Amino acid sequence: MYPSAPVSLTSNTVRAALAAFCAVAIVLPLGACGHNDPDLENGKAKFVEKCGSCHTLARAGTQGTTGPNFDTAFRAALRDGIDRDTVKGIVHKQILHPRVDSQMPAGLVKGGDATDVAAYVGYAAARKGKDEGALASAGLAQAKTGDQIFTAAGCAGCHTFKPAGSTGNIGPNLDELKTAAAKMEPGKNADQYIRESLEDPSAFIVKGFPNAMPSFKGRLTDAQIKALIDYLLQKGG
Repeated sequence: MYPSAPVSLTSNTVRAALAAFCAVAIVLPLGACGHNDPDLENGKAKFVEKCGSCHTLARAGTQGTTGPNFDTAFRAALRDGIDRDTVKGIVHKQILHPRVDSQMPAGLVKGGDATDVAAYVGYAAARKGKDEGALASAGLAQAKTGDQIFTAAGCAGCHTFKPAGSTGNIGPNLDELKTAAAKMEPGKNADQYIRESLEDPSAFIVKGFPNAMPSFKGRLTDAQIKALIDYLLQKGG
């Protein structure tokens, strides 16, 4: 959900969203779009790709800070007795109908993908432990090549990079990264600068951009980081 959530999910807004959800439940049932059996693996992969750069969800391994932390947002409501199908419905409604003044575009994920993302957030939000089996490896863990990692890590949501067809504007334009990176931070070459940006993004903030990028240290293997660096430098200008 990029680049910010449709609402700030405090306890009050969760209650408001619950009321709104109940009001439209007859018109927009949870099984909308004929997608009655959500695919949690696809939902996790799409969440990491499209939403993880802005939202924290522990089970998805995402640490975005631009939008609400979904674990925190729904923890109290779940403790107070709402069920996970209701969380799913709230998230699905927000995906389809972001608030008017939100930076989040409508239709960021559509159709079955939107249902799958909502189902995964409903399943994972504030749930203790870690995903297991096939669900544990969904999304980022399966990405091997630079272009796959760029997509799965949600880089497209925040950065413009023509080889990937991305047009994000939250972070710096990466099309000229090969030449610009070497000049960006004194004492570091392009390879070192990109690695630092991935592992410790707060170490150096490009002027004019927010400190919104999550750290990928521990989330990407060293081989994945190298593959992503090579992809950015080889394909970029």
